[in-house]
Amino acid sequence: MQIVVNSIIERLSEDLEVVEILRVLWIDDERKHAVVVNINDHRNMFYPYFLSYEEIEFEIQEKSSRLSELETDMQLLSPDEEYLEKYKENRDRRWNLIKDIVQKEPAIYVPESRGKLIHEAHLTSGKSKKVIRDNLLKYWFYGKSRNGLLDNYFNCGIPGKQRVYKQKPGPVSTNRTMVTETDIEFFKSAIKVFHIRLRMNITTTHEKMGETFYKRGFYRKYGVKVPIVDLNRTPSLRQFRYWYKNNSTPFSRSSNKRGKRRATMEERAMLGNASEKAICVGAVFEVDATRSDVILVSFDRKTILGKPTVYVVIDVFSRLVAGYHVSLASESWFEAMVAVEHAATNKVENCARFGIQIQEEDWPCQYLPQNLVGDRGELKSQLSERFVSLNVDVLNAPSYRGDLKPFVESNFHITNETIRQLLSGSTEAKQLVRGDYNPARDSVWTIEEFNRFLIVYFLTYNKSALSKDYLPTKDMFTEQVELTPLKVWNWDKGVRLLHEKSRKELRYNLLPREEARVTRFGIEFRGLTYSCDVGIREGWFEGNGNGINGKTQIEVTYDPRNCSSIFLKHKNDLLSCLLTGRSREFEGLHFDEVAKIMEYRKSQIQEQEKLEKQHRAELHAFAEALDKTAKEKTKEATKDKSFYSRNQNKREARNADSKVWGAMGAMSNVSSVPVSSTNVSKSSEENIVKLHTADEMNGTNYTSNSDIQSLFSRKSRERRRGDESNE
Repeated sequence: MQIVVNSIIERLSEDLEVVEILRVLWIDDERKHAVVVNINDHRNMFYPYFLSYEEIEFEIQEKSSRLSELETDMQLLSPDEEYLEKYKENRDRRWNLIKDIVQKEPAIYVPESRGKLIHEAHLTSGKSKKVIRDNLLKYWFYGKSRNGLLDNYFNCGIPGKQRVYKQKPGPVSTNRTMVTETDIEFFKSAIKVFHIRLRMNITTTHEKMGETFYKRGFYRKYGVKVPIVDLNRTPSLRQFRYWYKNNSTPFSRSSNKRGKRRATMEERAMLGNASEKAICVGAVFEVDATRSDVILVSFDRKTILGKPTVYVVIDVFSRLVAGYHVSLASESWFEAMVAVEHAATNKVENCARFGIQIQEEDWPCQYLPQNLVGDRGELKSQLSERFVSLNVDVLNAPSYRGDLKPFVESNFHITNETIRQLLSGSTEAKQLVRGDYNPARDSVWTIEEFNRFLIVYFLTYNKSALSKDYLPTKDMFTEQVELTPLKVWNWDKGVRLLHEKSRKELRYNLLPREEARVTRFGIEFRGLTYSCDVGIREGWFEGNGNGINGKTQIEVTYDPRNCSSIFLKHKNDLLSCLLTGRSREFEGLHFDEVAKIMEYRKSQIQEQEKLEKQHRAELHAFAEALDKTAKEKTKEATKDKSFYSRNQNKREARNADSKVWGAMGAMSNVSSVPVSSTNVSKSSEENIVKLHTADEMNGTNYTSNSDIQSLFSRKSRERRRGDESNE
């Protein structure tokens, strides 16, 4: 593993115990000196100091030191959106105190010059030197991450309990005395309706605002209603102009007046330079997407799919293709992040997935840049704030400014030209007219085959000669560096600004996030359930679903392309949660496919519930008819019998009916005659053949059931007469 910025070095004792943990903050161009800082304890931070680069390499070779995996406080450096939004203002305020001096490397690491720089920041900001020093120490301790300046309240407070405030928290607010909030709302409405929509100038807009929002009545003149403007309540034109100027930019005012496109072409700043920030490898990466000039077919080759979308990430300094992504989906934040993730991960593993074996030196990029340039599409999203957690600044190029990211644009031109010459079913980006040959007839490539072609193409491109407009540096000329993207990258790789992040940090910050719920069945997300070993061990799913630290609503990270697993940030780790048994049949499916299945289930259940009501209506009608018939027959059969007599001889009657019912339902029954009421109503004596018992065969006589019944009836009558006489 190569030593780069943010590499973690563990110094070992003779017993191979870690005695000191160092973080690399800076490496000079000649790789002779490096700046490191001790990160043993976040409560006791130290100033960085210089070490010989050769000494570090020697210690690693002698096994007295070792390079360790990046261990960062994910809770602080990759916070949740809610936490970041709450404390981002404090972070930016602290960053503004030190941003001008931390970039002066290596002067800021030299104690003598550091004191002068801190004094200058003290004079400029008015803040104490101690505050500036504390912010510097936190910034260096957390790997020069801006999020290291956030308020660290993760281990503070009383989570799970609601605080009771005795006074209102936060600064005391003041109210405007001249122009009120109501007036400002009127200003906004007037600008939106009269100035932007109806194209009125500011003077006329102010007049229409007074007539609309500040009228105190009407009078009639020339047959129309004329509003009476209350001049005592109407803000003046000067106040209106002042508010508009202070709450808008020159570009927005020009856009409101003449339209966005015209303002963009005529009013935008023209001071940008595409490569002014690309001072070395890793300073600036460009990312962009385009529709490739090849028409693909489905995996079974029976259906024509159309043109795929190709994302390319390119290093501006070396022109090396750092990563790419090909997809059948439209341009989006997620598709762009897959390309960025590819640029920041090992290419040997990625290529091996498609059966192409390469060495690490063939495609050595697995790092993140300092700046990422894109257009105002995907990277304009609010999610771009997550790049702060990865120590990457996003630079959005303005609309109609492809000249600010020309290198990735020119790569698309070269790529598509090669595709049109080599691949069947390719076409130029133009509309077909009548009589033109449709190139889709020749389409034969699947997306997997096209992906394999792109791997070999980019490997070839990285070894090709740079374009004629490339300007080498003086050091390149001195060292006679071969002018290919790969050679320039290897010559300057890791010297200054490249840094790396773990795969877990990349997943958490680049993949989309959504809410999920902890239940007894697991973590429920989009109709599926997931679990993990940590959750089972800590009892998240026991009872009614205890949740995580008492919370049942949690945030998960997921890859929309496969529902087999999701990711959950728990403490300082990113846990992988797998499908439980009840959802395992969906393993390997796209989340969109799962959504369609769930939608199918919902619609089918709703449809069957409608049909079920009619089926139950049939059941109810049939039951009522049978119940009515049964009541009538039972009433007719028992009109001369008492309830008491009907409860006699249950056992004999039950056994007899059981045998009759069994004979009728037996598999050996060949009769097709249906069960009739006459068969059922036959007495037990008629349905079975009685066999003589041993007592009867011996001539012994017993009282019949009818005699026993008459005896009990007589005894009951005598007992009732006796009770009446006693009364």
